[in-house]
Amino acid sequence: MTISDTLPACFALAGAVLLVAAAVRRRGDLTRVIKAHGLLPPFLMRLTPLIGPAEGLAGAAVLAGWVTGEARLLRLAAAAVALWYLALTVYLAVLLRRRGGVPCGCLDGTSPVSKAKVGRAALLALATAPLVAGWPPVPAELSARLLACGLAAFTAGFVVVAGKVADLHGTSAAPGR
Repeated sequence: MTISDTLPACFALAGAVLLVAAAVRRRGDLTRVIKAHGLLPPFLMRLTPLIGPAEGLAGAAVLAGWVTGEARLLRLAAAAVALWYLALTVYLAVLLRRRGGVPCGCLDGTSPVSKAKVGRAALLALATAPLVAGWPPVPAELSARLLACGLAAFTAGFVVVAGKVADLHGTSAAPGR
């Protein structure tokens, strides 16, 4: 596996890691947060308890497909993750425009929706999409696949921290200090 394959794999797998982390971390308050947004019609609100488990399962399936080298599972799960991030991008953009800085429910129930979160969702959709087409190829060596997963976890952490830093822009009471 070359560096030109490893970096795209890390970003694509980072999206899967974030979905698993969100599903594990949130614990049931997502329905309350989405209901407070007031964007979804009642028939879709009934499905919100399934969002957390579904996104966690899709993320876990991408990681499982990568680790086991099962290309068919990886491509199918990557399609679900890419579509999830695309839908999330649209939802967060509409939420930001209509409701401002309300909690988005992304990784917790308190952090506000922001342009950085909309951008992060869009970038993760774009990063995951090539996996659907089979690029980068899954390396034959288990050690290379595990290394990519470890780097993806680091990348996911970096993406979250970068988003938090971007959200801090303009929050200081005394700019320049």
